[in-house]
Amino acid sequence: MNPSLLSSPSSSTPAFLSPFLTSSPLNLSCPSSISLPKRRRFRVSIPRNSSDKPADTSSDSVSTSSSSSASAISDVFGGKRELTGVQPLVANLSPPVRIASSVIILAGAVASGYGLGSRFGKTQNLALGGAAAMGAAGGAVVYAMNSCIPDVAAADLHNYVVGCDDPKAVKKEDIEQIAKKYGVSKQNEAFNAELCDLYCRFVSSVLPPGSEDLRGDEVEIITNFKSALGIDDPDAANMHVEIGRRIFRQRLETGDRDGDVEQRRAFQKLIYVSTLVFGEASSFLLPWKRVFKVTDSQVEIAIRDNAQRLYTSKLKSVTRDVDVEELVTLRRAQLQYKLSDELAEDLFRQQTRKLFEENISAALDVLKSRTRAVRGVVQVVEELDKILAFNNKLISLKNHPEAASLARGVGPVSLVGGEYDNERKMDDLKLLYRAYITDALSSSRMEENKEKCPLHLFQIFLPLPNQIPSPPSLFYLLKMIGVNE
Repeated sequence: MNPSLLSSPSSSTPAFLSPFLTSSPLNLSCPSSISLPKRRRFRVSIPRNSSDKPADTSSDSVSTSSSSSASAISDVFGGKRELTGVQPLVANLSPPVRIASSVIILAGAVASGYGLGSRFGKTQNLALGGAAAMGAAGGAVVYAMNSCIPDVAAADLHNYVVGCDDPKAVKKEDIEQIAKKYGVSKQNEAFNAELCDLYCRFVSSVLPPGSEDLRGDEVEIITNFKSALGIDDPDAANMHVEIGRRIFRQRLETGDRDGDVEQRRAFQKLIYVSTLVFGEASSFLLPWKRVFKVTDSQVEIAIRDNAQRLYTSKLKSVTRDVDVEELVTLRRAQLQYKLSDELAEDLFRQQTRKLFEENISAALDVLKSRTRAVRGVVQVVEELDKILAFNNKLISLKNHPEAASLARGVGPVSLVGGEYDNERKMDDLKLLYRAYITDALSSSRMEENKEKCPLHLFQIFLPLPNQIPSPPSLFYLLKMIGVNE
């Protein structure tokens, strides 16, 4: 059995194994009406104004922005479609006028045929024959007009979407008006095929390439566009599966290892975004298991990994000035990304631990500097005070009345599991702790507001054993880290 699209080569990250590629390939035929473009992104490049020619450059910027935007739209949905034959005539007729025109054409053809037959044949039979012949010709014209209505409606829909400067400008009311204008509905094959094609192209353009991470707004963008198009969920889900087939075909065509990894990541992101777009209905709308031989556990792994990446990116904004509002936003993001509380808690603690480690590294740089200034010890203490202040802030946030609505993992921080959790780094922590205690006792008595600081700092550097004096004395803490002086 060949490696799976979801399986990853040996690396530091856990493998995502799946019997996705089998010896008997799947039937990957794609409907002729669906033309999948290469994945593209909406990017508008606006040049900066020059001080030499402010007016001209500003004008060039606007024109460049407009042309770039139009180019991006055409790259995603293709160019505008030209109407041929009787299609331009049909496009300019409303349903009542079109019906009236059909009746007039048919009646006029019959009447003219009867008149010509009577005039030249001078018999009743020839007159009826002429009426029948011209009536058939008129009927053919009427049939041609009415048979092209769905195609004209589809072309009008396509040109409307292409004509929008931004896909966000597409409105459901406008699309319903187009359908009403031609008397068609989503059940019409040509019109529905165009809806599916537009949606498929858009989703392909929104999903980032395999080597890039999700931004976090893809689900909202796709959901809004799907709602604007008015496409039914089953049809939209079929387009997600079609995109999966395209990724599968690209993987078959890719012979190198890097390309294989890229397509695997692209497929994982497709699974994740699709699951969030359709919500609970995704379990029966998206037949990953049946079509691609992907198991439920593999779908869960794809969701977990992508949610973890998104939340990790979101946590980069967390600083020592974190407040309740930001923690509430993080909690909402976690729920939106479908990330478990356990993973969210671990990721938040990793982020806060990194902030602590930055202060520790800065303090060690000062402490070990050969050209240490007179204020060296003061700077070390300032860095450690920042750690204690941040730790106290996290403790107070943990006890906040609305703690249930805050990000998971808020609370006191420990260095266990981080950069300084090893024997070699422990010696550095002892140096810092000794410097802090020395400074605190330099005035022969510890300040009242710092009486608990040595204990809190010790708990950050090294977890206390279960059986200790309560509260532990300063001498006990120094002895714990091997400081006997």
